[in-house]
Amino acid sequence: MKIKLQMYFTDIEVGNYYSVSRFTIWRWVREGKFPHPLKLSSGSSRWHRSDLEQHDEKVRRQNELVEV
Repeated sequence: MKIKLQMYFTDIEVGNYYSVSRFTIWRWVREGKFPHPLKLSSGSSRWHRSDLEQHDEKVRRQNELVEV
């Protein structure tokens, strides 16, 4: 995953990166399809860059297995 050098991302930034709405990101989290964010305070959550990179790598590996 090649993303900005910043370390933490909002739901809007994550949604923009994956070309989905922030609501889709939260639905994926509820369904266990996406990593949970770090809770910074009530109403403030952020995803760490390394968690997003690990998620992308996991999805990439799963897609490779399906294609074989």
